Amino acid sequence: MPALLATLAAGFLVAGVVVFAVADGSGAPRDVGRTASTPLEPQVAYRSDLVLSFDDPWAVLWTGAHVAGALLVVTGLLLFAAAGDWELGRRSSART
Repeated sequence: MPALLATLAAGFLVAGVVVFAVADGSGAPRDVGRTASTPLEPQVAYRSDLVLSFDDPWAVLWTGAHVAGALLVVTGLLLFAAAGDWELGRRSSART
């Protein structure tokens, strides 16, 4: 049974990595919601000099698909931990 659980965990882990990679490489529009609107002409009282950039190649703008992929990876890792714990528990109970 732990082998079946480990196989299921591997499936979740691989599926999560694939979903995350596809979401990261998809040509979906990155600007959604409020950030996609056309900026208004700045007025003197509301001018800001704060500049945010995402030039780092590891920066990820999280979409729903990214979250789904990350949740699949976390589920796979938790299932791996459960399978390992189950196997260790079976070994220790066989000794006593």
